[in-house]
Amino acid sequence: MLDFETTGLSPAMGARVIEVSAREVVDGRAGHELLTFVDPGIRVPADITQITGITSAMLSGAPTSAVVMRQLSSFIGSSPIVCHNAGFDRRFYEHEASEFLDGQPVRALCTLLLARRMFPGRRSYRLGGLIDEMGIASPGRLHRASADTFVTVHLFNRICADARSRCRAEHFDQEVLHRLQRIRIAEAYDWLATLGSPPPSSRVKPRSIGRGTPNTSSLN
Repeated sequence: MLDFETTGLSPAMGARVIEVSAREVVDGRAGHELLTFVDPGIRVPADITQITGITSAMLSGAPTSAVVMRQLSSFIGSSPIVCHNAGFDRRFYEHEASEFLDGQPVRALCTLLLARRMFPGRRSYRLGGLIDEMGIASPGRLHRASADTFVTVHLFNRICADARSRCRAEHFDQEVLHRLQRIRIAEAYDWLATLGSPPPSSRVKPRSIGRGTPNTSSLN
């Protein structure tokens, strides 16, 4: 699980990372967490402080982005990242950790996209709205990296459990989820229901019984 708090919406517009939480998940359980502030080299805008509670003074003495991104890329390794609104976090990760990624693409699973497919018709797909509806308790203020990754673990587990219950595939894995988040919302349930079923061409068709041919279709 990965979450960044940042000074703005886009690294292309000069926004920088100010807090990172990367939380290992093994067999659905939260494990070791890499959590740190990051010195962005610029002041934290007042509106970001209002949302996150993070001030410029809190970042004084924090490690630089280069130091943190080296640690982060080593922590993540080749694992896919899971985020709520993954496009946002992946853009910042690819931008700020580019020299440590060696040109390797970052594979991401998005709980926002997956929730739209597994829980259609919800009032809100913001992280706070989803966890409120599902009764997932946050250990702290949302829009802080550690709390966000913590509740996203539980949201991801709910998504996986629901998707697995609708899926016939023998192996339910990251590839199923990666494909699911690209399926049209209205088709997601049907897609899962048919996943793992034999293709029509492989299904046994009854042979026609000609004159004088014994009917053995019911012997076994």
